[in-house]
Amino acid sequence: MNYIYYIFLSFIQAVTEFLPISSSGHLLFLKGIFNITDIPLIFDIIVHVSSLCAIIIFYFHRIKHTVKNSFLELLWKKKETKNLKFIIYIIISTTITFFIYIFFKDYIESQFTTPSILGYTFLLTSMILFSTFFIKHAERLNICDKSYLVAIIAGIFQGLAILPGISRSGATISSMLLLKVKREEAAYYSFFLAIPAILGALIFKLSDMSNIFFIKENVLLLLISSIVCVFFSYLFLKILIFIINKGKFWIFSVYTLILSIVSYIIF
Repeated sequence: MNYIYYIFLSFIQAVTEFLPISSSGHLLFLKGIFNITDIPLIFDIIVHVSSLCAIIIFYFHRIKHTVKNSFLELLWKKKETKNLKFIIYIIISTTITFFIYIFFKDYIESQFTTPSILGYTFLLTSMILFSTFFIKHAERLNICDKSYLVAIIAGIFQGLAILPGISRSGATISSMLLLKVKREEAAYYSFFLAIPAILGALIFKLSDMSNIFFIKENVLLLLISSIVCVFFSYLFLKILIFIINKGKFWIFSVYTLILSIVSYIIF
């Protein structure tokens, strides 16, 4: 086993998880380039969980506030229920993503060993990201001031982003920006939405005993990889928030378009 590959892939995961350029696509691209075939999908999920830790650290106080107040609003039946509504929206989006995964599970998982798909999925990411270039500077609302349609669309876009090469953050944030949700709200919703999505993927894979065996045999390696991933994920999450607030989200479409062309040529 080459430890360098694992550490390097952990770094790439951290850099690409929050920048809207598809971490899973980059991992598959590098595996294809270097002909890496002995790294199981459970490794990808574990480094995604590490990125999830960065989300929780970054948004800790806001997540705590949202969850705590949603329970209070439900318990005391308050008139102001924006936190509870936020959680309901998360449940709707997650449910839609779950059913997309269940219906297309075999096809989706087969694509994680098929680099040839990247020419098409990176292109789709480019189109989604570039669509935000045409957004006019109009009045924007908090997500809970929008209809349930926002949650439904976010769930569909997150479902598409299960495929490698389609950025989860890029797809979900872009969809909400197009629906005139506030930039900071779109980012928060997208990253909160990642919590059940990533944990769900981990639970699915832990049901496979071969994955549990892999974890037991490589505890130290996975620990080092996770630490690397958490540190750099936090750093690049801060960078992405800055870029979103500047209204320059679309610029990443140029990079993913180049990756699409390169992937199509190579694979």
